[in-house]
Amino acid sequence: MSFPLRKVLKGKLLKIAETQDAVMLYLVERGVDFILHGGTAIWRIYGGKRLSIDIDIYAEKPEEIIKILRDAFRIDRSKVTSTGVAYVRVYGTESIEIDVTPISGNLEKIQGDYRLIDGTTIVVWTLKPEALLLEKATAYTERCKARDLYDVYYLLDICDPHFSAEVARKLLQALCEPRDMEALHELILVGLAPTFSTFKRKVEKYASQEI
Repeated sequence: MSFPLRKVLKGKLLKIAETQDAVMLYLVERGVDFILHGGTAIWRIYGGKRLSIDIDIYAEKPEEIIKILRDAFRIDRSKVTSTGVAYVRVYGTESIEIDVTPISGNLEKIQGDYRLIDGTTIVVWTLKPEALLLEKATAYTERCKARDLYDVYYLLDICDPHFSAEVARKLLQALCEPRDMEALHELILVGLAPTFSTFKRKVEKYASQEI
């Protein structure tokens, strides 16, 4: 979206976005090496229309992110799992969850423009749209959530068509209607929330394309 997010966000949603911005700006200013992914990367960097409340990042040492955030934010809950994933609830103008996953394998990171709520941008590391699509397709098949299906719906159009076709063909076999479809409209910033039939048509369209 090319217009400032302040024009479409109100109340609690605006406060959530303000807190996200504060966290991102702070991590960048501190020189923290991280990779933004998940729903927040999709709507802040790639122009998605769905509000994502949590921040998902990859980092070499997730536990260090918690220590750094404590220097600037109030934190009332944090933990590090046996697999090294760190979860932390941060308070700014509103509370948000931050999930920090250890970097494993060869993540292909690229730089992207993260859009702040005032319309300006900062450069951060993120993933290519194709990597985000694969993440979201996997998440959808595992938990069948409307937000994941919407992100897939959006990313199919901006990824390499051949890659989108491959993902759509696999996804079509596991397509199910999420139980939380009715709540999706609360997270769509502009326009209507697509129906499940609309989602299905999009997936079928890409699945039928020749590779």
